[in-house]
Amino acid sequence: MNETTDTDTLTREKVLQVLGTVFDPEIPVNIWDLGLIYDLQVAGNDVSIKMTLTAVGCPIGPAIAGEIENKLQSVGAERVTVDFVWSPPWSPTRLTDDGRLALQSMGYPV
Repeated sequence: MNETTDTDTLTREKVLQVLGTVFDPEIPVNIWDLGLIYDLQVAGNDVSIKMTLTAVGCPIGPAIAGEIENKLQSVGAERVTVDFVWSPPWSPTRLTDDGRLALQSMGYPV
């Protein structure tokens, strides 16, 4: 008999913890605190993410998507979908309070 426990299913909180370990290589702040995640859906062990980058045409997108997929699969995600969207465009108003503080501590005027 195959029993299901709370640890068998991903939670939104667990996914957010993982996203907090994925960093934009040009800006040393994680992608959640940068406000790059526009939508996050967790259904069982499937995760769907709509995100953006700080600039259209940024070449780092596929690497970030791959890192997200690998890290989420390592904690039990079965299917991870990362879609990039460009509307609305990213702006510093999307920063979390933690992201804003981190950038300010590095001298960014946000």
